[in-house]
Amino acid sequence: MALRTMLKAPLLLLGLLTEGLAQLAIPASIPWGFWALPENLTVVEGASVELRCGVSTPGSVVQWAKDGLLLGPNPRIPGFPRYRLEEDPARLGEFHLHIEACDLSDDADYECQVGHAEMGPELGSPRVILSILGGQTLSNISANMNEGSQQKLFTVEATA
Repeated sequence: MALRTMLKAPLLLLGLLTEGLAQLAIPASIPWGFWALPENLTVVEGASVELRCGVSTPGSVVQWAKDGLLLGPNPRIPGFPRYRLEEDPARLGEFHLHIEACDLSDDADYECQVGHAEMGPELGSPRVILSILGGQTLSNISANMNEGSQQKLFTVEATA
């Protein structure tokens, strides 16, 4: 009987360990991911815009890419004086790309990328499109219709 009890204890312990390990969160196996994804946006030229990104893995390096060009993880982005990477101190894991006074050169595809180092991403958000509407106005809208005709001719002239 004593032998039987001695055998049950290691098996019970082994069962608890294997069952416990299956439920234990191991940092190396946590999948990288996002809890907030950027969205396609359309803004008028001259407006400011914020592309939002929420990352679920703390301590990761986050950077944005514009048309495939990595912008880097620094808050002030070299070569892009109107761009800045903003990390929200109130909410961990938020990394937003803020662009001041948008112009037509900002009309591009953007992607939020997450990794362990600046060398490259391990995970990227879906690409989103930032569309910039130029400061064009419509003027001289006129409609001409021939008498007795069902056809209408519209003329629109756009000026910058």
